[in-house]
Amino acid sequence: MFVSTLKNRFTWIFFIFLTGSLFGKSVPVGMTDPSILQIKATVQYPNFLQPWRFKNPEVRHSTGIYIGDNRILVPAQAVYFYTNIEVKKPEALKLYTAELERMDPDLGLAILKLNDPNASKDLKPVIFPNELFLPGTGLVMESKDQKNLEEKKIRMIRLDMDSYSSGYVELPYIEIQSEEKIDGIGELIVDSTARIPQGILYQFKETGTGKVIPSFSIKHFIEGKSFPFKGFRFKPLTDSATRNYYGLKKDDLGVLVAEIYPGSSADGILQLEDVLLEVSNSKIDPKGYFDHPKFGKLNLSYLFHNTSDTDSPSVKKIKVKVFRNKKPVSLEMDLKPLPESSIRIPYGNSRFQTPRYLMLAGIVFQELSEMYLTEHGNQWRNRVNKELLYLNDFYRIKRDVNEGKVVFLSQVLPLSGNKAYHTAHQMILKTVNGTQIQSLNQLQELVKNAETPYIHFVMSDGFELIFKKEEIQTLNAEAKQSFQIQKDSNF
Repeated sequence: MFVSTLKNRFTWIFFIFLTGSLFGKSVPVGMTDPSILQIKATVQYPNFLQPWRFKNPEVRHSTGIYIGDNRILVPAQAVYFYTNIEVKKPEALKLYTAELERMDPDLGLAILKLNDPNASKDLKPVIFPNELFLPGTGLVMESKDQKNLEEKKIRMIRLDMDSYSSGYVELPYIEIQSEEKIDGIGELIVDSTARIPQGILYQFKETGTGKVIPSFSIKHFIEGKSFPFKGFRFKPLTDSATRNYYGLKKDDLGVLVAEIYPGSSADGILQLEDVLLEVSNSKIDPKGYFDHPKFGKLNLSYLFHNTSDTDSPSVKKIKVKVFRNKKPVSLEMDLKPLPESSIRIPYGNSRFQTPRYLMLAGIVFQELSEMYLTEHGNQWRNRVNKELLYLNDFYRIKRDVNEGKVVFLSQVLPLSGNKAYHTAHQMILKTVNGTQIQSLNQLQELVKNAETPYIHFVMSDGFELIFKKEEIQTLNAEAKQSFQIQKDSNF
C-alpha cells in the first residue's frame, strides 16, 4: 500500500513537471525547430470605385507560425480577400492548403486552419508567454528558402501604444531597431539569450525601425478572447487657460473627454468635458500618459486596452476618477469590445468588408468609407469631394445610436434615360420623397414600397433628381447589360 501510494505520488509529480514543460509560459524556439512556415495567398481585392467588380488577383507572401492543433498564425493583411492559401513546411516540397479560421482586424492577426489533418505532422507549436524582456536584443526568425531559416539581430527599444494597420483600437506594440534588411511580414521575434518568443513583426520601414505585436497580446488572441476598448477619445489639457476654465489647479493632472462612442464602455458612464484624473489608481498627466512600473511612460489607453495577465484588470469593471462640474467623481466602467455599430464612416482597413452599392435608374449609390476615398490615388485628399473629405475627417464616429451612414451618389452610368444627370458625381443623398436617408437598405425599401408614381431624390446641396418609379428598373436593366453589372445591389 505504501509502495503504491509512493508510486502514484511520483507519477503525479512527474506529470506536473511535464505539464509545466509543455504548457509553461516560457518555451524557447530553436533555430532548427520546425515552427516557421511560408504562406502564399492569392487575393482579389474589391473595387470601391466600381463596387460590382473585383480587382485583378495578386499574390501575397508572409510568414506563418505554427501554434498547434493544425493552426497557423499569420498577419491579417496577408489574407484579406483571399481566394486560395498555400502553406509550405520546412524542408518539404509538398504544398498544403488552408482556410481562414478567425481574424482580429485591430490586432492585425489571423489564424489559419490546415485542410489536411496530417499537414502538421512533425511541426512544433510556438507558445507565446506574458514575459517581455525590454529593453533588450532579439532575433528575427524568417524562412527565406526551402530548407534554411535566417536570423537577423534587432534591438527591442520600448513598449508603446498605437493602432495596428490602421485599425480602430490602440494596442500595445514593441518598437524595434535594426541595421539589417527585414521584410516585416509576420516574422517571429525571440529574445537573443533565452530564445523566448517576444512577438510578431508586422511592420518594418527603410529607416530601420519597426513594430512588433507583443507576445501577451498574441496569447490573448489565440485563446479566443476579445480585446477591450475604452470607448472614448480625449484631448490633452496642457494650457493654463483651459485648465482654469475647467476649475483645475495648476498642478492638477487630467485630460479632457472629447468624444464618446455610442454603446461602448464609456457610454452612460463618462460625459463630454469630464476631466479624467485617474484610471485604476494610476494618475493621468495632462498629455494623457501614466507611469508604468516596468515600461515607463505609456498612453492611458494601455490601462483599458492592454491584455497582459500582469496588468489587465481581473474583473470586468475598471475604476476611474474624473473632475465633473468642478468636483471629483469616482466611477466604474464595464470593459467591453469596440461596438462596430458606433462606426459611421469605416476607415483605416476594410475589416474584410466588401463595399455595398445600390443602383437606381443607372445611378450608383454607396455608403461612404475612407476606402472609397483612398481609391483615388496618392493625392486622394485633393481629388475627392471636399464635403465627403470633411465628413471622413470629423464624423467617423456616430454622435448617437440613431445616426445613420452617409449615403452618397458615387456616379451616373451614362444612359439616354438619365441624361439630365450625367454630371452628378460624389453628392450626398439627403432625402427621398421627403424621408431622410440613413442607409442603403432603407433607400432600397423606400423606392421599392413607394406609393407615389415619382421618386424624388434631393442631395445635400439642393440638387434634385426625379424619375418615374417604372423607369428605375428599366434603366437598371439597360445599365446591367451595357456595363456588365450582374446585380442591382450587393447586399
